[in-house]
Amino acid sequence: MTRRDDDIPVELRDVAARLRALGPEEWELPAPPPLRATLAEQHAPAAHRRPARRRWRIAPWLVLRPALAAAAVLVLVVVGTGLGALIAGRDASPGAGREVALAAVGDGPRGAHAAARLRAATMQLTVSGLPRIGAGGFYEVWMMRDATHLVALGSFRVGADGRARVDLPVTASPRRFPVLDVSREAADGDPAHSGHSVLRSRPIDS
Repeated sequence: MTRRDDDIPVELRDVAARLRALGPEEWELPAPPPLRATLAEQHAPAAHRRPARRRWRIAPWLVLRPALAAAAVLVLVVVGTGLGALIAGRDASPGAGREVALAAVGDGPRGAHAAARLRAATMQLTVSGLPRIGAGGFYEVWMMRDATHLVALGSFRVGADGRARVDLPVTASPRRFPVLDVSREAADGDPAHSGHSVLRSRPIDS
């Protein structure tokens, strides 16, 4: 037994002898796993590195790239615009975008006139030359097919100068009710046409 063995406790000498009997290869640690990037790649200039593709994870089962997202948005915008134009074209009234003139008729004062600018669902009416009505009456705007088929759009009053400008909803199709009519109405609660028309247009489709 060497002096070196004298320094080892008796209970561990058997273990020490077994360890000395092991060959050098038994003492070598296993090689570490290879690195994903070599040292040359790690120290390469940024300009020569291949950038990682950017992705957006929306859900665990869905990964979206920015380029694909931009293309999808563009397609949706184009399709939505086309559908909107198609729907608007179908819903637009035949007279939409036109300006329709109204001239004095019946009890209307000579020289009185109006212009109605039609849109898809609204109408702006500009009136001139009508006499002012007091609290007991007002003017009513109608779309009509004949004397018995009319649709009321709204009412208005004129100022001291005989002028007015009002925006009204177009609640009927000009194909079915092609004539615009302005009548003088009494504030008596009767919703029917009074028969006192003061302004009227030619049929819109004519």
